[in-house]
Parts: sequence; structure tokens; C-alpha cells
Amino acid sequence: MGGRGGRSGSGANRRTATNSTLSQRVTNQANNPVPNIQNQVPTPQNTPVASSADIYADLAAMTDAQLAQVYRDSQRTSLPNHLNDNPDVTQKFVYSIGLNERPMVLDAASFNQFMSDNNIPQSQLLARSVNGGVVTTTAGNRVGITAQDILDQMKYSRLNYIGGKHGGQAYGAGTYFDMTGGRNTGYGQTTAVAVLNPATARVITDAQLSRMAHAFDQSHPQFARATGGYNTGYSGGRNNMSVYAVVMGYNVIKDAHGTYHNVIDRAALTYRQ
Repeated sequence: MGGRGGRSGSGANRRTATNSTLSQRVTNQANNPVPNIQNQVPTPQNTPVASSADIYADLAAMTDAQLAQVYRDSQRTSLPNHLNDNPDVTQKFVYSIGLNERPMVLDAASFNQFMSDNNIPQSQLLARSVNGGVVTTTAGNRVGITAQDILDQMKYSRLNYIGGKHGGQAYGAGTYFDMTGGRNTGYGQTTAVAVLNPATARVITDAQLSRMAHAFDQSHPQFARATGGYNTGYSGGRNNMSVYAVVMGYNVIKDAHGTYHNVIDRAALTYRQ
């Protein structure tokens, strides 16, 4: 469940071809704007762009200059309008590198068995409660969505919608969960229940991330210049905590008490259906 804060020369040599492919994909997306498409109904055929594990390995093998270029290209990317409802550096970065792998979704019996097999107690159940509403995209379209639509998007949609774009980002941009034991968090009518998947979740606290990110800026000056440096504020969607977490190999940021969890990569979760 740990991340990667350093760079390995041998690892870079092993994965040169692969991370070049990732870099080229990001560059191509930046240079070829996408059409303004509405979010499609999620189906099992909506497959992810790339394996999350491969993406983290590619990023870990990149040089400072490569990471800086990937970040710059990601910020030039044109997003599908259902992702572009509010400008956000993390949404552009995650979309550009292809971090769209879906979470595991299990029926109630299989979910309980998963918890038992992995020694996950009931107290570690994560919950996110949501309401429906109307979303106005940057293209001016008003789209009605139900609470179930939102839950379906979290679990099944082809692209990873980064949350936190219309509220605070105390622990970065992403989908926030509260460790309530599965109870409604009081914010919505419908509740998604999940646990962190021990095989895929890479968790870091916000305090640990801050220390590592500032050191990362020192060791990766080109990347720091490209991002403007580690930024925990929420001014114009510039909070880049989650970008740094992903680059250093983490996909979940939690508070010091381990209550709130910001999930950046859906592959870190296992949902109860």
C-alpha cells in the first residue's frame, strides 16, 4: 500500500518504451481537442484507457524533464464537457494519463466474503452519500442527474470524474469518503459503500504528502516549475495535492485521524453493489 517517492535508474531503462508511449498519448491528446460529448450511460463495455498499475510504473520511471512535459501537456488538454464542468488541474492530469480503471464492484455476499478474506473490519467501511441535481457544463448544457446516476458514474463510467471541483479540497481533488462503518454521512439520500482494496490502494496522509511533495519539488525542479510548486490552496482549481500524490505513487489521501479519505483512482476501491 506504499507509494514511490524516488526514481530508479534501472527501472527507467526497463520502461523507456512504455513511458514514452504514455508521454506520446498525453501529447497527442493535448494537440487534438476532443468533441463536446455528453456522458454516456455506463455499460460493462466502457473499458478503462490503461491499467492503473502500468501508469504508476511509467510515472515512477520518468525523469524530471519527462514528468514536467507530461504535466504541461496535460494542462493543454481539452476535456469532454462532462469532465470539464469546472477547470481543475487534477482532472486534466488524470484524464490525460488515462487513470480511468474502474473499481471492483461486488454483490453483498461477495463483498462480505472479500472483507473476511482480507481481514477488513466493519469499522473500516467507507461511505459517500449523494443527491441528484442539475449540472451545467462549460458548453452551456444543463444535464439532469439522479443520485443513482452519480453512483453509477463512480462505479462504472468509462472516464474517472474527479470530485471536489465545486467545494473544498482539504485533502486534494478526488472523491471523498468518510469512514463511518457504512452509515449515511448526512450529505445525501443515497450512499455508496466501499472499502479500500489492499491490493491496489496506496494510502498517504496529507501531512506525509506535504513533506514528501516539498522534497520532491527540490529533487525535481523542472516538474516544480511546470506545476508552480506544491499547492494546497483552492484558488481557481490550482490545488495540486492529488497530482503530486499520483506522481509519487499514491492514490488515496487521508486525514491524520484516518476518517476522511480522498480517492483519486477508483481502482483503489472495492464497492458493495
